[in-house]
Amino acid sequence: MRLVVLGGTRFVGRAICAAAHKRGYDVVVFNRGHSGPPPAGALAVRGDRTTISDLRDLAKLVDERGGADIVIDPACYAPSHALTSARILRDVAPSYAVVSTVTAHSQWPAQPVSSSSPVYETGITQGPSDDLELYGRLKAGVERAVETIFGEINTLVVRPGVVLGPHEDLGRLPDYLRRASRGDFVVGGDPAQAFQYVDSRDLADFILTCAETGRPGRYDVVTRTGEYTWGDFAQAVAEVAGGKPVFVEDERLLAAGVTPWRGLPLWSPQGPDVEGLWSVDGSAAYEFGFSDRPLRDTVADTWKWLQKEDPDWTPSSRAAVSGIDPEVERQLIASTG
Repeated sequence: MRLVVLGGTRFVGRAICAAAHKRGYDVVVFNRGHSGPPPAGALAVRGDRTTISDLRDLAKLVDERGGADIVIDPACYAPSHALTSARILRDVAPSYAVVSTVTAHSQWPAQPVSSSSPVYETGITQGPSDDLELYGRLKAGVERAVETIFGEINTLVVRPGVVLGPHEDLGRLPDYLRRASRGDFVVGGDPAQAFQYVDSRDLADFILTCAETGRPGRYDVVTRTGEYTWGDFAQAVAEVAGGKPVFVEDERLLAAGVTPWRGLPLWSPQGPDVEGLWSVDGSAAYEFGFSDRPLRDTVADTWKWLQKEDPDWTPSSRAAVSGIDPEVERQLIASTG
């Protein structure tokens, strides 16, 4: 297989390139070179996807190498950029894979969703935008932009839920691991509450399996509904990094000024507007061969990676977590019976 990966050096793109290298694929990565060294075994082409001349140079190079089997776009946030990329790369590969997100679903998180649930009707010429609230809407536009050029029959859309694993650039699981390594740590909500995620490496393997078989389609990619709980997640963190999870009720966290999701990662107060948060049906992906490693393996491998990094490592994503204030966390732990 011959791949063109737009990006490939941060998180999901990095996992895709690593999985492709293990399979012996021929990989060309196209990026600005700002997020790390090129993946092992890949030909790195420097350029900016927003610059038409750079994309044309990429298309010419790939064409001279005999073309590609698929273009994989793991991190585009602007429909207008996806539209340009798809137009220019249309003649060098017969298919295009978009890594989207479950937040592209217009009914999520208020309602449970599946791969066939509707997505936002975002225009294909919109974006870019720095407004993080528009992330899911813009991703829906990215899907539509690529399908406009390649057609649904030649477009693969994967919509992961929460993505965890080594090299995570949002800092969500790393936040829990680091707090746990220092002692008891706060976890929000109810330990019996459901929890879903996807390991970046399992997501990468699924994308490449689809590419190998030439299977297009739209797939929500997460662990099975009910497979894990918040208690399972917290226990895995404690077993790997130490400490003891201290579950704190939503009301107390809010009263203490803790910010949902970015302040305390992956926590959202329960309510009617998030009833479908952890109810994403990923059965379509499982039916076509998606498989997930145990949660504890994801947690342990992420901790091993963190321990090898610089002690001052910080997440690089613009949507990175801010973290709970250490003093607030200490007070919440001390006041929890």
